[in-house]
Amino acid sequence: MTDDVRMPDPVEVARTLPPHWGLIFRHYRSPNRRPLAHDLAAICRARGLVLLIAADWRLACEVDANGVHMPEGLARRKSISPLLNATRSRLLTTSAHGPPGMRLAASIKADGVFLSPVKRTASHTNIAPLGVLPFAAMARQSRVPVYALGGIEDQDALRLRALGAAGIAGISLAREKL
Repeated sequence: MTDDVRMPDPVEVARTLPPHWGLIFRHYRSPNRRPLAHDLAAICRARGLVLLIAADWRLACEVDANGVHMPEGLARRKSISPLLNATRSRLLTTSAHGPPGMRLAASIKADGVFLSPVKRTASHTNIAPLGVLPFAAMARQSRVPVYALGGIEDQDALRLRALGAAGIAGISLAREKL
């Protein structure tokens, strides 16, 4: 996941990610979000990376991204029927911070849900961490593949995968590996 502050250059990150990894382009406040999305789309296509554009299905279609990521709060506040219609041939993911978000992901037939924060994290200081075992319980009950996000360190990744996570996501996790 990109972040305006913690990952100022997502293009450089995309150039160094391993093939078959994915990138969720957020950079909501960036004045050059559109050109950045175009640059990322070209790099991701060339390198075999999955690119999801957060919160903007029109931009996702414009750059021919693999899909759209809809944050939970935005999905709750907006009518997402245009998004669902526009993205039928693309991936659709959402985020969740507990059972209501997990139900929302299932109701919109999301292809994946990023459940967070699993542990304490710098990017969501206002949200209490779920903890590994509550995360695992929600992941096992989900009809949607669940990706662990938030405060995850190397030693957590294998454990979370064994407990039902479809994958691991992060902001600084990817940056620290590169």
